[in-house]
Order: sequence, then C-alpha cells, then structure tokens
Amino acid sequence: MSKGNKKEKEKKEAKVLAVEDDSVQRRLIQELFSNLGYTVKTAETGEEGIEIAKEFLPDVILLDVYLPGQSGIEVLNSLKQEKSLKNTIIVMMSTDTSEDTTLMGLANQADEFIYKPVRSGELAVKMNAWLERKRNREELEELNVQLTRERKMLSQYFSEDVVSKILSDDENASSHLKGENLTATILFFDIRNFTSISEKLSPDLVADLLNLLFSDIMDLVFSHNGSINKLIGDAILATFGCPYNTKQDALNAVNCALDIRKTIEFFNKVKPKYLEHELSVGIGIATGQVFAGNIGSYRRMEYTVIGDVVNTASRLQNLTKKAGVDIIIDGETQKKASDNLILRRVRVKNIRGKEKEVEIFALDGIKGEKKLEDKEDSLTFF
Repeated sequence: MSKGNKKEKEKKEAKVLAVEDDSVQRRLIQELFSNLGYTVKTAETGEEGIEIAKEFLPDVILLDVYLPGQSGIEVLNSLKQEKSLKNTIIVMMSTDTSEDTTLMGLANQADEFIYKPVRSGELAVKMNAWLERKRNREELEELNVQLTRERKMLSQYFSEDVVSKILSDDENASSHLKGENLTATILFFDIRNFTSISEKLSPDLVADLLNLLFSDIMDLVFSHNGSINKLIGDAILATFGCPYNTKQDALNAVNCALDIRKTIEFFNKVKPKYLEHELSVGIGIATGQVFAGNIGSYRRMEYTVIGDVVNTASRLQNLTKKAGVDIIIDGETQKKASDNLILRRVRVKNIRGKEKEVEIFALDGIKGEKKLEDKEDSLTFF
C-alpha cells in the first residue's frame, strides 16, 4: 500500500469524540465530521466523555472548557492520565476568547484551542493536521520502542559507549556490524573443573553461581571497552576492538584479565557455602586478524568473530591448567600491550591445531602494582 493510500485509509477510519453540552454545537460537529466520512460520537458531560473515550479510543477529542459537573480542564487532566489515549489529539473549545482561558487550556497540555461557534471549513482543514500530528506521535513512539529494544539487546554484548555509536546517525556504524576484517584482541575465560562442580549442585544453584560470576566479569569487560561475543556454558568469549578499535585493545584485554583475577580472588574469600572448594579459572588472550560481523540468516542473525586468533585464545586458555597459571597471552598481545607487563615465557613444542610456533607468555602482573614473589623466568612443558 502506498503512503498516500495508507493516509487516505487512516482518514476514513479516523474517530472523533465531541464532549459538548450545547446541543446545537454538538449536532453541528457530529454532522460535519460524519459527512466527511469520520466515525463520530458525542457526550454531554465530562464524566460521560471520559467513559466513552476509554472504550471508543478516538483519534481526536473536541472538548468544551465549560461543562456541567467536571470542568473541561479536569476532564483534560483525566484523559491525559489514560495510557490508551496518550497519542490522541485533544482540542479545547470555548466561547471565552480571553487569553487566560486559552493559556489555561494549553498549560494543561491541550494540543490546540479553538473558539466557538465552530466553523465547518476551519474544522475540516484542521482535522487533516490533527490526524497527521497523531500519526507522527505514533511513528515516534514506535521508533522509540524499537530503539529501546535494540539498545537493550545490544547492551548485552557491547559497552554503553559502543551501543551509542552503533545507534547513532553515523553511516559507518551499521557497516561495522555487517562485517569487516580487522585487528582485535580475543579473551577466552573458562571456569576450571566446572563439570565436577555442577555434578554436586542442583541446576538452580549452578545457574545462580554463573549469574553471580558472569555479572561481575561482564561488567569488567565492558569497563575495559570490551564486548561480550558469546557465553558458552561456563566460558566467556570477549573481544576488544570489535566493532570499534580503541588503539589500546591489547592492553585493555590484559588489564581486564588482571581485574578478573582479583575478582576471583575476592570471590573465593566470600564464596557461597554450597561451594566446597575455591574456584580457579583460565584465561587465554590472543591478538590478530578476525572477521567481525553478523552471521546467519533472516531467521537468526548473530554478531560474531571468526579467525585463527579466536582458536588461539581458546587453546591458550586450555594450556593454563597444564602450565599451572591462570592467564596466558600470545606474542602479538605482548607486543601491542605494554612494556610494563611482568611475564614468563612459556615454552611448548606446539599448540594443538597450530602448525606454526606461537610465542606465548604467562601473565603475572604489571610492574609497579605490588611486589610479586620471585618466580622462574620461564615455564617448560609439552
């Protein structure tokens, strides 16, 4: 249906309510709008008008200022409280042409003020404008609902500043989500021995545990300008540099990992009574080229990252347990992050699934934070 035909259809289906105690004016309004093809209802009192409006849901209400019983202003305020009428155009009418009366109506959020006796030609012309205004309100409301829904959905994966960029008018924002090759840092987090932990807990306690941990860890990722790409059981795949590069994504990922370490240390001090043992985790961090964008079909789309570096981060996380450390980073992350990292080289023949040798390091901390216990300069295992 064309836009013009849609508007014409809406016009024919439009509904008008006139709340007017003067029978002559009431009949004139009813005949005018009926002849123009609108559905019209009338009421003699404010109380009656409120009840009809709730059921009839008119597009436009013509409301007399001076009514028996409740005044027009009181009725206006009551109508404004009805959510189902929030987009309805309410026009105040009166024979009183004083400025005070007009201002009183507009101050109480009437959409317009007209004077009686009503003029047929004026009402016919203004009706089109009133319906257009209502249509604009509904479209704006629909856009706001959609924007809120999109913001809520995106906030599950991206930090608030990234969400704002994505939803901005920047033409490049949407292109980032469609897909592009870029350099990013991938952080893979996993809770060790989670299967054995789950076997000893009821499903609801497992869910509570993950919700408790993931809430803090996801907040840490967002606070370091990272994004949550996937939740995989007890694991989290986080990205730094997707869809926007901050020029210090590797350092952000490293700092995030160190803060996660502190969070887990604190958690173990106050862990729930249903946990028999302290939790231990593994974190792998790798930097390199990825494809980042929406993948899927019209049935389901998902923003994801694809690339060898994603697999590398996962493999490094797996190596943490064998190496007896909690954080391992690759050489690319080390080069891009900072010279102040306290690292130990991890020597390994090869990483499962990798033909080329990957330079990797155990991350102990950052120089100047606090004195760390002396450790060997390197770890060797096969």
